[in-house]
Amino acid sequence: MFVEEDVPTILQEFVQPHAINQNMLRKLIIDQGPKGEAGKLFFEDGIHLEETKEIRIEFLNILKIDYLWVMPNLVKLKLSNNIIKKIENLDTLIHLKELDLSFNHINVMENLNCLIKLETLLLYNNEITKIENIDNLYNLAIFSIGNNLITDWEHVLYLRKFKKLRSLNMSGNPCTNKSGYSDYIFAFIPQLLYYQYKMITNEERKLASEKHYRSLNTLEETEARETEELKLQQEYEKRLSFLTIAYVEHLDEDYLFQKMFADDEVGKELSMVTEDTQNAYAEYKKNFVVLCQEFCELGLKEHEKRVNEIYLFTTAVNNGKKLSQNQGRVIVNDIIKKKTNILINIKQSLNKIHGDVDTTILEEVTQKVQHLADDFNDIITDGWTNLMSLEIELHEQIEDINDVFRINMSDMVDSFLTNVHGYFSQLRNREAEYNDTINGLILYYLSGFGDDSKIPSHLVNLCGDKDTLNFNLNNSHEKHLQVIDIREDTMINRLKKWLEEYTEQLVEDENNRNNEQILEISHFADSQQKEISSLQLLQQLNVNTSDLEAMQALGN
Repeated sequence: MFVEEDVPTILQEFVQPHAINQNMLRKLIIDQGPKGEAGKLFFEDGIHLEETKEIRIEFLNILKIDYLWVMPNLVKLKLSNNIIKKIENLDTLIHLKELDLSFNHINVMENLNCLIKLETLLLYNNEITKIENIDNLYNLAIFSIGNNLITDWEHVLYLRKFKKLRSLNMSGNPCTNKSGYSDYIFAFIPQLLYYQYKMITNEERKLASEKHYRSLNTLEETEARETEELKLQQEYEKRLSFLTIAYVEHLDEDYLFQKMFADDEVGKELSMVTEDTQNAYAEYKKNFVVLCQEFCELGLKEHEKRVNEIYLFTTAVNNGKKLSQNQGRVIVNDIIKKKTNILINIKQSLNKIHGDVDTTILEEVTQKVQHLADDFNDIITDGWTNLMSLEIELHEQIEDINDVFRINMSDMVDSFLTNVHGYFSQLRNREAEYNDTINGLILYYLSGFGDDSKIPSHLVNLCGDKDTLNFNLNNSHEKHLQVIDIREDTMINRLKKWLEEYTEQLVEDENNRNNEQILEISHFADSQQKEISSLQLLQQLNVNTSDLEAMQALGN
């Protein structure tokens, strides 16, 4: 039934608390759609929920937001003047730009972060106590949350980070009753143009900024520092990601060295026994880190070699595929061209056998069509053979290139792994040298006391005698070697696994491509032969029709 009047017929039907459902949405779309002749055409075209851009679900005692996933292209959604208590089930509305949830019973801002395109958010007249959980709404420009229960001013600094925010309504909240609130808003949200729907004047903003000059200056300095720290963190993460791809993450700094002592309190204490042990520790750290950095640089160079090898390999394969495709296209175009000429000849010949046809002509046409069909079948057979030969040749070339790539990359990786073993051996040697150095320095230090009873009490359990010192040093040494060994095993296993998986994937991808190409060639040949066969069938039908007409004539 087409609805003429611009009055929601649904209002009388849904008087009890309801959740949104499909039937309700369809009724609303009809009620809110065009009226008159345009409305009739709209209705006849059908209701397409998934294409709907805008809908108003207001004054309907809606208790629960639901079923809106059937309208993923919504841009504007009004859910005001209902009895909604919880914001939920909006995840699929990623295109939404305007959302009105005013005049409901919502007490928590939640489940809104998915609406990254949202520009207008209206939460007027609810029961919200805190502005929160909208960190991802970078496009928010209009925000109305008046007549709620917000008491503190924390939200001002929270809203400061929404750089596109232009209009804010906070009227009716307890926080606005405190003296100086509007000045605080004007000073700390400089991007704001309208407050309580009134334009903020330059004078108001200037006075507010002067009033909060010190706090504002401190905040801006903090933000600048945080921005710089964030930038540095992002750069660090970017470099770490790059180093990880090259399998040398954390080797550009003292991370591995610090990790050795992270769970070795005894080792740290032994390094601090005397000034000499402290100097030995500092020298050990310096040499260890320098060696790690050299190792890191080598790893980056080796990674660059692997990347270049992959580029050369990929270029060669793609060039081979492109050449084969071009040659195949020539073969296919030639088949299509010859088929077109043959089809024209066949159709011209078939046109001669309509109605009463002389037996001689019928026989000539039949022979000609058969001859043309045979010629085309030969063309298809030759074309199929040529295309298959081309594909087989390409497949064999790619297999050969894959083998060469695998050998080159394996040699490259093996060469690098040889260096890996060498560098980790050097790191272990540095650790052993340090351990011996600390042992000698502490023993020399202890010898100066003459009597063990004179050794400082805090050193007794650490290195009070030779056996205690040896035990503690050996434990420390083993912990350090374990850290080095784990790092070496991790690097080697990851690199070997990458090589194995990468080369296996190349083989699998090529086999899949080859199989698909063979099926495509066979399908092309079959489809062409079926087209000719259909014309031969048509010829047979025409011949049978002529024979029938001839027999009928003889009978008469």
